[in-house]
Amino acid sequence: MNSDNPCRAVVVDDDDLVRGVITGMLSQLGAEVVGEAENGEQAVQVFKECNPDITFLDIQLPIKSGTDALKEILEINAQAVVVMLTASADMDIADECMELGAQEYIRKGANPDVLVMMLEGALNTYKSS
Repeated sequence: MNSDNPCRAVVVDDDDLVRGVITGMLSQLGAEVVGEAENGEQAVQVFKECNPDITFLDIQLPIKSGTDALKEILEINAQAVVVMLTASADMDIADECMELGAQEYIRKGANPDVLVMMLEGALNTYKSS
């Protein structure tokens, strides 16, 4: 990734540890994490404030679900690049998010090496969009 113009990312997850791990991995991959949120309501607000290149959005969030936050984010910017994060083995919700307009989804429980590869793939999705 071009360090002169790093991908600007927002990470949304209600688990501080997960948010920290994903933020750290994105930074190592050359992305600039410009915002974080811990619930769906904050996700929409941080998206508005930061106007990120890519948003990593947990599906299961308090206050407002990730699915509802995704819908609002895409109403704000129909071209927004959103990658859903899920710990669930039930892929129906992730598939629903893809139908709504998310670019892809990442399983949070993946092996760390696999998670890095998935995050790198998501960043490459942004670069090619």
